[in-house]
Amino acid sequence: MAVIENMRVRKRDRSNENFKKKWSTLKNNGLIIHQVYNAEVYVCIRRKGEKYEFKSTDKALPLSDQEKNESFPLPVLATAADVARQRNSEGTGAAAGT
Repeated sequence: MAVIENMRVRKRDRSNENFKKKWSTLKNNGLIIHQVYNAEVYVCIRRKGEKYEFKSTDKALPLSDQEKNESFPLPVLATAADVARQRNSEGTGAAAGT
């Protein structure tokens, strides 16, 4: 029998399965936020040409830019960069505090 060295087994691409799990978790969390905190939740994800939406109510969300500008108080906007920056600052702050 010949021994084959340095041969890597390709892992199966599980990105679709992982995405479906995260999407399911996000929908469940959106429902909980809606029920517990009486909040309207709208989530929209575009991935590989497909659009995934979660609406906690039948009300037409998302708001148009005009509706956002006319609402008071102004909406709190968070981007992925904002969340990453917040995670990094919390991580360095916790390490510096100990």
